[in-house]
Order: sequence, then structure tokens, then C-alpha cells
Amino acid sequence: MWRCRRLEAGLLALLCLAAAPTDARQSESVVFTLDSGRRISAEIRRPAQADGPLPAVMLFGGFRGAATVLDAVPAAAPVIAASFDYPFDPPRRFVFPDSFAHVPAMARGIDETLEGIARLSAHLRDRADVDDTRVTIVGASLGAPFATISAAELALPGLVIVHGFGRIREVIGHQLAEAAERRGAGWLRWPAQGLANLLTWGLCLPAPERSASRLGGQQRALMIVAGDDELIPRSATASLWSALQASDARVERIDEAGGHLRGVHDPRIGELVGTAMDWMQRNDLR
Repeated sequence: MWRCRRLEAGLLALLCLAAAPTDARQSESVVFTLDSGRRISAEIRRPAQADGPLPAVMLFGGFRGAATVLDAVPAAAPVIAASFDYPFDPPRRFVFPDSFAHVPAMARGIDETLEGIARLSAHLRDRADVDDTRVTIVGASLGAPFATISAAELALPGLVIVHGFGRIREVIGHQLAEAAERRGAGWLRWPAQGLANLLTWGLCLPAPERSASRLGGQQRALMIVAGDDELIPRSATASLWSALQASDARVERIDEAGGHLRGVHDPRIGELVGTAMDWMQRNDLR
């Protein structure tokens, strides 16, 4: 009996080895100390078997956890993927007036996220295993403004925007109004934009559309739009797209059915990352 079990265990081990992917990814952490003193730990994954300088992609979603978005990158893709957790986790629900206490941290979080992306980009471009002419940033939902601004400021060759937007104050007001409607407080819809303006009063909010319009002729950009996006007003989507079209970059737009991305468990995340990867390949960014 013992020999049978030992033989079965050996066969099982061989089957596991045979089924194990040969293109498993190696993961490493790189820590950056920002000007504020905050430390950001970025996760970088690369294919174990790939040779030569590889394209790189930085991914930022609208949800917690760098590993979550990195897991969506196909293991066989010959690309180095990197991300980090946002230095600020915004409250998921607006509570008046308690949410106003988060405003200073939000302002710092915006600046620190942009600085962190700049540090990560510089690190990737300095690596011997990265092809610095093929670096792309992908931003989805909350990550889209950071990706758009960083692409312009850092002259990144590739930009992918998933369910992105301009007119940030208008978007905040729209989401406050939608949240009030869902909680049965429809009467709050009319002052929602005023609350959004008050919430962000004194903040120098970034303008993704301004950055989008400054993309250069050597850059390429893809914008993926949700046709039934309930979280982003059409005017905010149109503002960003118009800015991209006004830039010198080569731009492309994909409209898809469905609503806005819904966090880490949205089944479309992998498909959207696959679409971004295919676009990168068509544009010699992968």
C-alpha cells in the first residue's frame, strides 16, 4: 500500500511539473521615497524565459491592490508589467460633512500618485531589460486621469485610457447625484454639483483633457469607452476624446457595450487588458 501511494504521489508530481507554465513570471518589489517622505512599493513582473529588452506597461485601475491589475496581464505576454497601490484610499461613500475631512489627504494623494508614476517610469526606462522606446501606461476609471497626465508630462510612447474622463468636478457631482438617487434621496440631485464644487474647493485638481491635448506626434493613444457608462457623464467622456483628437498623437477609440468597470471582480478586466495588449502590438509598443 505504501509503495502504491508513493508511486501515485510521484506520478502526481510529474503531472504537476508537466502542467506548470514554462513562462511563469518573476516578481520583484522596488521602493521609492517621495519628496513628502512617503515610501511607495512598486511591484514589477517580467517573464522568466524572455530574452532581450522587453516592452513595459504600467497599469493603474480604479480599485485597491497593484497585484489585482497585474494579475490580468497574460502570463505568456512578452512584456514587463508594473504598478503600485495608490498612496491614498478614498472613501467609497460620501457622507456630509464628514467626507470633507478627507480633502487634504486626497490632495496629497493626487500629487504623490503622479510623483510615484514618474519615479516608476524613470526606473523602468533605466533598466537594461526594458526597451525604453516601448513604454505604455494604462489607466482605467480612477487610474485614467493619472495615466493621461503622466503620459503627457513624461512623454510616454503609449497611453491606454479605459472608461476615462475629463471635467473632474462635473464627474464628482454626477456620482454624488447618482449615489443620492440610489439611496432614495433624489432631492439631493439638484445640489450635488454644488456639493462637488464645495468638496473640491481650494484643490488644484488636475485636468486630464488639458494634458491629453498636449500629447506629441511620436505618441499613440487608445481610448476605450463604455457605451452605457452610468458613472461618467457623456460630456466628460466627450471632453477627453475631443482633447485627444486635438493633440498631435495618433489616437484610436473603441466603443463597447455595457457600463462602467465595477471593481476587482468585474469579469471584463482581463478582456480589456487583452484589448490593450493587442493594440500595443499593432502599434509596435509590444
